[in-house]
Amino acid sequence: MKKLIINADDFGFSIPINEAVEKCYSAGVITGASIMACGEYFNEACERLRALKKREIGVHFTLTGSLKPAAENAALIRSLLSGKDTFVPTYKDFAMLLLKEKISREEIFIELKEQIKKIIASGLKVTHLDSHEHIHMFPPVLEAVMKIAETFNVSYIRMPIEKIQVILKDFRITDVVRYAGLRVFTRGAKKKLTDKNIGHNDAFLGHFHSGRMDRSILSFMLRTLSEGVTELAVHPATASEIFLKESPWYKNAPKELEVLLSSKWKEILEAEKIQLVTHSDIAEDI
Repeated sequence: MKKLIINADDFGFSIPINEAVEKCYSAGVITGASIMACGEYFNEACERLRALKKREIGVHFTLTGSLKPAAENAALIRSLLSGKDTFVPTYKDFAMLLLKEKISREEIFIELKEQIKKIIASGLKVTHLDSHEHIHMFPPVLEAVMKIAETFNVSYIRMPIEKIQVILKDFRITDVVRYAGLRVFTRGAKKKLTDKNIGHNDAFLGHFHSGRMDRSILSFMLRTLSEGVTELAVHPATASEIFLKESPWYKNAPKELEVLLSSKWKEILEAEKIQLVTHSDIAEDI
């Protein structure tokens, strides 16, 4: 059977993203969201969830993006921070520090633990774990995330495994390099999750088309969906000239929101016999 989770990432990062997630929840076009404890608008996102009467949420673990950490004592996580006491800008910067063995595994766990504690303290129930820029696919980070899953009784961790067929849609040469690099980590990660009996999706969509998904790409994804559980990560945002100027990566986010709110793609779900499910639904089957 084809089952599909549609999860909105980056909740709490900005007002336009928070507005979009609220619209998507209200329209029933997403089945989950992942919140950034380090996001500047985390508290505002929590308020929107309370207004929607939603308690379940995912943790979008963050160790990049030049954001401020959740740990209040910077001295405890010094190896994770730049000179401005914020995380490094990108996953490439983080990878380089890991390669040079300049990041403490213990400090990764300390910071991620503070992030999930902050989310739980807000009154939310954590149903799944994932991360900004899929940073949890780096083995030292995955080790910490798995430990947190066990500590806080969370039974689902995202596996960003995309099929090569999907990548070939609107193909870019850089996608091959990204696909090969991510595959190196996901192959080992899947075995580790299986060995620990931690639930995860069978397939993933939304990494290689992140930031540029349109109606054509979404339709292609749904028509080529595999059997089993697929998680689709989406990144919608409402139109905001200031936000898009400050965060140009999200330039297509308003269009992505428009596509999600359209009813056209739901016709494909019915035609392809695809069932929309939540992370909690999957956890019950574990």
